[in-house]
Formats: sequence, C-alpha cells, structure tokens
Amino acid sequence: MPAFLLPLERLLRRSSEPQSRTGELVTLRARFRAQPSARGAGDDAVESARRLRALRVEMSAAFENVEACSGCAKGRSEPHGHWRGGACCGSRTLDLFSPAEVASLKLAGISPADLEPPRGDHAGCAFRGESGCSLSAEHRPNICVRYVCLELRAEIRDKPEWRRISELGASLRDEFTHFESLRAIVKCWL
Repeated sequence: MPAFLLPLERLLRRSSEPQSRTGELVTLRARFRAQPSARGAGDDAVESARRLRALRVEMSAAFENVEACSGCAKGRSEPHGHWRGGACCGSRTLDLFSPAEVASLKLAGISPADLEPPRGDHAGCAFRGESGCSLSAEHRPNICVRYVCLELRAEIRDKPEWRRISELGASLRDEFTHFESLRAIVKCWL
C-alpha cells in the first residue's frame, strides 16, 4: 500500500467520528507531544514506565474471567449506561489519560498512533465502544486496568485470584506513585 493512503484512510475515518471524540483525541495527541521523550526523561523513569506497562498486561490478564463488567452499566444514566457494560469507562478520556498517565505510556513506547478508537457512538472515554475498550491492556492508563468497582469486588473477593489481583493492584499503584515522583524531579514535565 502506498504511504500516502494511510493518512487518507485515517482522515476519512476521523471525518466519520463523532465531533466529541475527535476533539478529545486531538487534545490527547497534544498531551502526548508535550511529554518528553525517553531521551529527556532519564533511565529510571523509562524503566518505571516499562514496569508499569508489564504490570498493566499482567493485571488485565488477571481479570480475564470476570463477569461483573459485562452488565454493570445497565440502567445507569448517560454516558455510563450507554452500553450494558463498562460503567467506569463512561469517564472523560482526558481525566483517565492525565499528563502523568500519558507520560508513563509515552516512556513505555506507546505512541498516539497506537491509540485507535472504536467506530460508532462516543459515550464516555473515546476508546469505549459497544464491545468494550478498543485498546490493548498495555496501551491503557494504569487506572483503567487496576480499578475495582464494588460490583467487581463482590464478584472476585472470595475467589482464589483475589489475592493476586490485590497484589497486582498494589504493585501498579505503588509503581505509578514511584513514576510520578521521578516525573516531579524533572521540572520540565507537564
């Protein structure tokens, strides 16, 4: 495929997206550009971002067999209740992809091109679609993979995997706190 077709394909896709999603994605991409590259961030921050990426994948796998997320939004107000599942995904994209979250994603090797939204309605996060999140676990903010709502906690707290999920959640929280402290040292980070 000629190189000039890819931008045209993305342009056509963007023109069919809801305006609200397009606006959030433009701001999110600007937030990515504002963060320093690995070269400007320091080895410790890059290593922490890579640990976060691995922990996100591991945490997501730990939730593989849960059922609470598939129907938790039923009966809730918009945008949370737009689809049956993923009420927590009804949050604003830019609240989930905070500057610190974006910095950790960027330093872990994630680029805005990796963040493909679903087609269709925009209800909450720009990456939330009818069948769930369009992003792989490694591309999601840390908060998205470690958040445990009351319904999810009720489903898994008596299962053997609860201990592992709790440990992974604590590891993600602690590593992200460590990443934020490293980020605070570099004054130029937004």
